[in-house]
Amino acid sequence: MAGAAAERQESGLVSAIKSAVKKNKGNPITLVAGNTTLTAVIDATKYGGRQVTGSEPYTDVIIYRRVRGKKVAVNLSMKGESAPSLAGGGLRGIELAVPGLGARFFRAAHKGLLNEGHNPGDKIPDVFGKISTTYKKKIVIGNKAMGGPIHYMYIGPMTVSNTYDAKKNTLTVNGGLHEANEYAETHDLYFRLRARRIDQRFDPDAKDPRGVPKIYGKSPSRGDSAGRLVVTDKVPKTALVITVR
Repeated sequence: MAGAAAERQESGLVSAIKSAVKKNKGNPITLVAGNTTLTAVIDATKYGGRQVTGSEPYTDVIIYRRVRGKKVAVNLSMKGESAPSLAGGGLRGIELAVPGLGARFFRAAHKGLLNEGHNPGDKIPDVFGKISTTYKKKIVIGNKAMGGPIHYMYIGPMTVSNTYDAKKNTLTVNGGLHEANEYAETHDLYFRLRARRIDQRFDPDAKDPRGVPKIYGKSPSRGDSAGRLVVTDKVPKTALVITVR
């Protein structure tokens, strides 16, 4: 998740944890985030790497715990509350998780839009593709090449408010931690393809260097020449939904 709001959320959580540990004289604290509790927390930092493709990494913040005398890293992907994107990196990122799956979705989306009667130059709706249970975990959790894997998604307000209770040694924040593995198991997940710019239109002939349909033409105002692919668990009732196998 990029942008000033994301930076504020990441920095807010890291600062809250560091401050609480300092108040506890450098000793471990307990973090309470929604229904999830993490014990033995000793530090937190923002992740500084990228995906091998150069895209934004899956991991945004690393929380460190002391477990049986060892420093253990817990990778977090930070999300906002409004229709959070559950996986990043676009088509190239998805291809790192499940090679070929993203390309199959783009081809299916291309076919679906043509079948609906859309013509070159049309303003087209977002296209959704339901992801098979076979691939959900790989896509949500990610891998090292994607700047992961992630252990939890932190979903909450962009401004992180917190309360440290010295008597209980607990830091409570206003977001929730959701175990990535469990989230993938218990939610239907969908690809969502949308325009990057409002003035992008349907170009059925546009393809990337591998021959995969790009769906969208170049933005006259900004020059973007492709759509944006994300993963979500929310689909409008009137959406065009295709099957991705």
